[in-house]
Amino acid sequence: RPMLIVKDTSIHFARDRYDLVQSYVDNGALKDPIVLSMEDAIESFLHLKEDLLPIGFQEWRKFGAPKGSPGQTSHHPGVKQHESYGWLLTMHFIAVLELVAVFASKDGIANAFSPTDAKEDSNMMLPAPIHGNNVAPKLFSLFYGYDTKHALASKQMSWKMNQVHCRTTYAPILNNNLQDIVVSGIVGDDRDIMRPRGAQLYNKGWVLDLGESEKNAKKKLERYGGLGYIDSKKAYYGIYASGQLELFLPCIGRDDILKKMQTSAEETPARECFHNVVVCEVNEKHTGKECNLEKDLSFLMGDFKSEEIELINAVGPSYWGRNICLRIGIPSESKLSKAEEKLNGDSNIGVSLTITVASTSVILRSGPCSISHVVWEQMDKIEL
Repeated sequence: RPMLIVKDTSIHFARDRYDLVQSYVDNGALKDPIVLSMEDAIESFLHLKEDLLPIGFQEWRKFGAPKGSPGQTSHHPGVKQHESYGWLLTMHFIAVLELVAVFASKDGIANAFSPTDAKEDSNMMLPAPIHGNNVAPKLFSLFYGYDTKHALASKQMSWKMNQVHCRTTYAPILNNNLQDIVVSGIVGDDRDIMRPRGAQLYNKGWVLDLGESEKNAKKKLERYGGLGYIDSKKAYYGIYASGQLELFLPCIGRDDILKKMQTSAEETPARECFHNVVVCEVNEKHTGKECNLEKDLSFLMGDFKSEEIELINAVGPSYWGRNICLRIGIPSESKLSKAEEKLNGDSNIGVSLTITVASTSVILRSGPCSISHVVWEQMDKIEL
């Protein structure tokens, strides 16, 4: 199970978030999370003269990058702040290793700890959500899960998440690259991401590219050797002339559906596996002239047009006041299909998702449409 490490501000401003994490620890939903905050601890030091400060607090706001380089703002930590976070985490893990050594000396390292059972994790129950009214009802399960006891006011640990899968173009990517589910419609993936992409390339298909502001930021960093930044907000960009971008969303872990499709000639509705499908654009500043995600794109789900397209208005999938993610309704006529081969080891049963820029006004000059994340929520297998 992944470990949750959170860097937060002073407890005076973040008390609700602290209490939320603590409540999840108390009811067993989180195991050993860490919340890092040092504003309150250093407040009494920073008003002292520099030569009176402990060594670890001297030159507290100094950055390691050359003067004038990007990112040297008050909300970014300096070198000594980074070092302090490192020491805090180090002390925490050393304390854990001491416990490991004690258990190992008694029982042997092989018997000291047992690996987490993946099945146990998937069946783990959660407490009821606190902010459930913040999203549309159809998206409730994607954000918060569902109550297995069918009682919204239930205070018991009776809530559970469906399987949620994501594919992205953002770097760095360890796995779940959006390219893995692309069937057709992309061009120029092998080109240097910093090289210009002209209309001639865009007229041939969807292009892996960077937005103008992101590319300019990368150019500024290149003057200073990159400064260690390896993140990149790449995305597939398309205009009206780019044509169709075809994806295949795999139905993962549903062996019951695979068996049914192998033994029955009857087609299986896509809704039997998929509950919600979400597509997101790049989080970058817009002028208002660019592609309108809700109005300028058209979606086919399993060869049937989705008429139920809605922007997700919630905390998280928004940037500078702009909602950047769409929920795509799954037509009742859409059926599961079988790919000729497994895509990157995923299931070869799933549903096709075809994305097209439908508006003739979307051209490269005004600003193309972008696709950076695809998220889908699957229905759990019904246990008989």
